[in-house]
Amino acid sequence: MGKEHWKVEKQTDSYVAVVRKIIAAFPGGYKEAAEVLDVSQDAIFNRLRTGGDQIFPLEWALVLQRAAGVTCLADYISLETDSGMHIPGATGEDANEELGIKLAELVGQLGDLVNAYRQYTEDDVVTRAEWKSLNEIAYRFRVTLMTFLNLISRVYCEPEKSDARECAAPGAVACRNQWRTNA
Repeated sequence: MGKEHWKVEKQTDSYVAVVRKIIAAFPGGYKEAAEVLDVSQDAIFNRLRTGGDQIFPLEWALVLQRAAGVTCLADYISLETDSGMHIPGATGEDANEELGIKLAELVGQLGDLVNAYRQYTEDDVVTRAEWKSLNEIAYRFRVTLMTFLNLISRVYCEPEKSDARECAAPGAVACRNQWRTNA
């Protein structure tokens, strides 16, 4: 049976690859992922088959991502949606501790980027694979940098004060003195 050009792809190969990457983050792999979802391993395999008639539910992928402690799916969605990046947040209690960790990661990732750049440009030619590698290193660096800045903001910056009424549609703002709108 041929693949008709008009048929919508039920789930992309890249989505399947991300789900497999999430599953690989579990020490027990597919067995542990099946236990987390309370389904059989076959149920997972069937939903990740190429050309299969079943899809791997997004909710399952989210549950697995949370349980595995990774952000593969969030990264994938951010990148696929608008070529953006997922910036992981931090809770208030661990934000200050995370700052030092993220700063150390930044230094390490910058070193990785510099080393890769030096290695890839030694022969005055950067191959597609080397370019892809540089972009992946730079992407991780940007995500870590934005996470670091987000943490600084949460730990050290005063919250912005604004008047929510300035965001409301005209005519829908409630009058301060009376219980009616100014429409």
